[in-house]
Amino acid sequence: MDKGKQKKKRSDGFTLIELMVSVSIFAIVTLITSGSFIVLANIYRKVQSNRAIIDNLNLAMDTMTLQIREGDSYDVSRTPREFTFTERYIDENNDYVEGRTITYKKENDVNGRGTLLQCENNSDCIELTSEEIDVKNINFISSDEDPLRITVVMEGEALNKQGLQSHFLLQTTLSQRNYSRS
Repeated sequence: MDKGKQKKKRSDGFTLIELMVSVSIFAIVTLITSGSFIVLANIYRKVQSNRAIIDNLNLAMDTMTLQIREGDSYDVSRTPREFTFTERYIDENNDYVEGRTITYKKENDVNGRGTLLQCENNSDCIELTSEEIDVKNINFISSDEDPLRITVVMEGEALNKQGLQSHFLLQTTLSQRNYSRS
């Protein structure tokens, strides 16, 4: 009778070796899982940083597109590649008036990085793209149709602070919004 009671007591718990093996397996699985989460968090940060850069690029393209659509007196220059037009807007008297002359062009800075510039009256220029964007090429293609259609093609690379590099090729086609036949 004593032997039966002893066997019953032994089968009620875990041995020290079983506990050590199960704790080791749990530690290994936890280490692998936490390592995966750390890698995924780093990837997420890189992608978010790259997304902010691409958003800046899209904003530059949208700004340029809106102003060109509202403009008049278009001039596409092949060398250097630039696009000049006269800005038109509606004033406080609801009159459609001519404004400043705007030129969009690509220029390289001292480091060789290409940037998209918006110049007012051929002098005051501001950069539309952030320093993480390298504009390699920009083309303005105009049609001879009425109303005039312009296709803008911009190509380059975006490099975020974490080292993630993305090639981009943006294209948009627009037409003169306030077209009136002469």
